[in-house]
Amino acid sequence: MNRLLIAAACAAALSFTSPADAAVSISGFGQVVVGTTGDDAEPFPERNFDSDKDFKEESLFAVQVSADLNEHIDVIAQVLARGDKDFDAELAWAYANMRLGDAFKLKVGRQRLGLFRYSDYLDVGYAYPFIRPPVSVYNLGFSNADGLSLSHDAQLGEWYSQAQLFVGGYSGDARFGGTYLDTKLKSLIGASWSMDYSDWLSLRATYYKADVEYVRGTSLDTLEALLTGNGLGALASTLIYDGDRGVFWGVGAQIDRGNVLLVGEFTRTSIDDSLYATTDGWYLSGGYRFGNLMPLLTVGAKSSDAKLELMDGIPTQNPFYLPILGAVLSQAADEDYVGLGLRWDFMSNVAFKADYTRYRSDIPGVADSDLLSAGVVFTF
Repeated sequence: MNRLLIAAACAAALSFTSPADAAVSISGFGQVVVGTTGDDAEPFPERNFDSDKDFKEESLFAVQVSADLNEHIDVIAQVLARGDKDFDAELAWAYANMRLGDAFKLKVGRQRLGLFRYSDYLDVGYAYPFIRPPVSVYNLGFSNADGLSLSHDAQLGEWYSQAQLFVGGYSGDARFGGTYLDTKLKSLIGASWSMDYSDWLSLRATYYKADVEYVRGTSLDTLEALLTGNGLGALASTLIYDGDRGVFWGVGAQIDRGNVLLVGEFTRTSIDDSLYATTDGWYLSGGYRFGNLMPLLTVGAKSSDAKLELMDGIPTQNPFYLPILGAVLSQAADEDYVGLGLRWDFMSNVAFKADYTRYRSDIPGVADSDLLSAGVVFTF
């Protein structure tokens, strides 16, 4: 945590040492969340919650500094400390934003990818109604990348259009199933487009693709080494990520009619020439506002079929048959989520959230789990 305090102090110092014509602003956000599976000792998928009460897993704190260098360029940096990383401060964002006329903007540097509806404020728990974005969809593993993006804003009658094109790559930690893995993506390119109508209807579509160079830190590493060391390098290549093309696309919509909120998303993720199974995820959430209280019901699912065709041509007597089969079957999913949540905006810029989510899987050997969680989210 000391690193974060140092970073915040340095950011504050900038406001006193900047040139007179550079407007510097400092803001931030955070949350303190506790979660437990109760008497259920099984961990909750995509998170590291178990029967113990955990205050670190989803708690975080962030400071963001922005400076207007001139009328055309501003720079933004965000330092983020996550509880699931022992609150070690990391530079989440750092980019220059250039205004090219009235409609176009160009960002250069590390920035947020426009993958989901809530991507722009994915870590800002105060900005969305759930205690966490539904894990049936929000499970890609990473949300930032290095590169450049070109965006275009336009008012089309009562519709407001915002389109973005991104080109770049990613190298660093990505979280999969509650574990951070060393990951590298090359030739990352994608586009997103959102359309808002008269402040109550929002539509969104996104498409990204990249070459998945590697994902390291799983038991697949050992299997790859064994296959390669025994002259089965070609077989290993069909299982691992060695420049295989990955594709992500999704659509979403939101209706907000004052007291009534409805929001939903559908996504599909695939990686060619690997054991990764094409995965579909969706959720639908509805809430009703009673003053500063909003109860929320969310349902969702995630599904994928294991690529059993990868086992074709491998004799059952092969000593690696069972380890390979286990790796292939591990990619199958048939999961359902039902969540009941409550948001209470009891102070300005501060809200209390509580949630009960039931997780059920139809895959043999995959344990069901229930998660109780509550927390306070805030901005400053």
